[in-house]
Amino acid sequence: MSENKSWFSNSYRRNLVDMHLEDWDSAFMSEFDPEAYCENLKKAKIKSAMIYFQSHVGYCYYPTKSGKMHSALIGREDAVKRLVDLCHENGIDVIGYYSLIYNTYERLRHPEWRMQSASGSDKSGMWLGSRYGLNCPNNPDYRAFIREQIKEISEYFTVEGMFYDMTFWPKWCTCPHCQMRFLKETGYAGIPAPDTWDLDEFWAFRQKRDEWMAEFAQYVTDCSKEFMPHASVEHNYAQSCVKNHTNSEKVANACDYVGGDLHGKNLLINSFATKYWRAVTKNPPFEYMLSRCADSLQCHTITKPESQLTVEMFVTAAHHGASFVIDAMDPVGTLDGRVYDLIGRVFDKQIPYEPYFHGTPIEDVAVYYTLEGRYNRFKESSDSRECCISTTAALVQKHIPMGVKSNLISDRLGEHKLVFAPRLSGLEEKDRKNICDYVRNGGVFYFSGGEEPKLMEELLGATVEKNTPVKHIYLAPTKEGEDLFDFFTVKYPLPMSSTAPMIKTWNKDAKILAYLTLPYIDENDPSRYSSIHSNPPCHIPTKTPALLEVKYGKGTVVWCAGTYEYDKRDCYNNFTTSIIRRYFPESEQSVITTAPRQVEICAYRLKDGYQLNFVDQLYTDEELIVRDFEVGVKMSEEEAKNIEGVYVRPNGESLTYRYENGYLKFSIESLLLFRMVEIKIK
Repeated sequence: MSENKSWFSNSYRRNLVDMHLEDWDSAFMSEFDPEAYCENLKKAKIKSAMIYFQSHVGYCYYPTKSGKMHSALIGREDAVKRLVDLCHENGIDVIGYYSLIYNTYERLRHPEWRMQSASGSDKSGMWLGSRYGLNCPNNPDYRAFIREQIKEISEYFTVEGMFYDMTFWPKWCTCPHCQMRFLKETGYAGIPAPDTWDLDEFWAFRQKRDEWMAEFAQYVTDCSKEFMPHASVEHNYAQSCVKNHTNSEKVANACDYVGGDLHGKNLLINSFATKYWRAVTKNPPFEYMLSRCADSLQCHTITKPESQLTVEMFVTAAHHGASFVIDAMDPVGTLDGRVYDLIGRVFDKQIPYEPYFHGTPIEDVAVYYTLEGRYNRFKESSDSRECCISTTAALVQKHIPMGVKSNLISDRLGEHKLVFAPRLSGLEEKDRKNICDYVRNGGVFYFSGGEEPKLMEELLGATVEKNTPVKHIYLAPTKEGEDLFDFFTVKYPLPMSSTAPMIKTWNKDAKILAYLTLPYIDENDPSRYSSIHSNPPCHIPTKTPALLEVKYGKGTVVWCAGTYEYDKRDCYNNFTTSIIRRYFPESEQSVITTAPRQVEICAYRLKDGYQLNFVDQLYTDEELIVRDFEVGVKMSEEEAKNIEGVYVRPNGESLTYRYENGYLKFSIESLLLFRMVEIKIK
């Protein structure tokens, strides 16, 4: 075993076997076999294995003085240590698994550690109706317990890294420690209810929860580094891409690399998450955890088709990420060897490409995502997450080279020619400054909604009079903006299902591209409407701007009052594309293509050329081939004169190419699942 802190830098095949197993039945874990476990890892071509040292249930898989060891291991206490040793003997890295906050056994043993809500918990100490026992990370005794268990682990095992699960707020905790800390740090005497979004103390508590979780993650990381200075640390970062606002983006600061278990249910979310995690990870590669079970691990005996598992892994591979396959142990302690044969077949397809996982991503456009924006102040269904995922999908399908930026890296907006920030909210002062600097220096910045009044005032000179009284609005194009709206007109304007800020002032030099139009309804009186099935627009548009273009320094700001970006219908995707094309025409793109929308393209700059990865997101076991599309990479004549060749990796097949209108062009005659092409420059 090497004590190289960057073991993960060349590890692209990873695995975890969930062992959240109870011990009330003597059969549970009775057939656990370290040798059989390791043989399955070898069959699956696993480079790095995450192994359970403890679980959500709370039992430890090693001799512990601070907690309780799983009873099936009494008499063979070194079984999991034997597994760790076998992995090392076979060249497999080991990452220890530890569950934070979720610890049912310790919650029952220590009632004072429990998370609490206004309604309390039942007599068993569980959250009502749940199997999971939740402990508050603000409890100092629980923190001391975690530290002691990390110390025990460090003294018993030798590992390359540690993984900490569940570093987020699963509940709105009102325990005495949260109450006291909130009072001390804000002066508010009580924690507000979780649905009181109109209260200042709600937003104060939301901010404090973010700060506390980030601080807790760093505490755990610091404990790990103290006892295992050679080991990497990762906290599960999946919560950064799920709907509920439960963790802080700053948890990423406590990780040597980021990743999370989104399970591969949806390739659109997969594509978004891989771009976001690729951008924010301190060290590559990021890690994408997917389940081998269909939909979720709850379907214990349903395995995904090989084609589905393959395309999920190759979406990650196209982004140069590490694919991490999650399985779950049978209650008796066994594994289904057929699953590991399957995983091995899929990884066999990836292995030849791994030496080429390097380069700087080419991302002309960025989607700006804010975790803090997952609360919608107007209690509407859309938020920053949904809008950013849909926008990412639209740009991927339109083959616009793009990436994701966030508050964590708002100082890096200058890497992009245009930044698109749908339903923007949750900015800190540093983020507003970074955005303004980006535009002032020549960037193009689009944002929508009315949840950032300070930014609206600075960039647009706008102040808000009130919000629309209805959640159904329309954008009626002006002469200057009509080219953006396709077949939508003043009489038949573009609808949006959201409220919108009605601004009363704006920059006098602004171009008004659309005015706000309201429907014939009174939402407080259901009897007043024009059409029983729908909410048609009023025939008289307001004089309130709904789409503005403003020059700011050397750059341009575009603002939309309504929020439409979460809507996946073609007319809205086309509207997004029209806005981008107005300021960033296709002729300026770094990569252009005639590929169908099902093909995702990831492009990279190399020290000696370019790399392009193509993934067919509709790949199935029918193996339908995508045929004959052209690709162009923007480059100077000087670069083009020094082309050594265009090669398919890994087999080295040469492709014919030509230089035309500033692009080096070549053709892909057939695509089945995945293709990697490199342009070599002398």
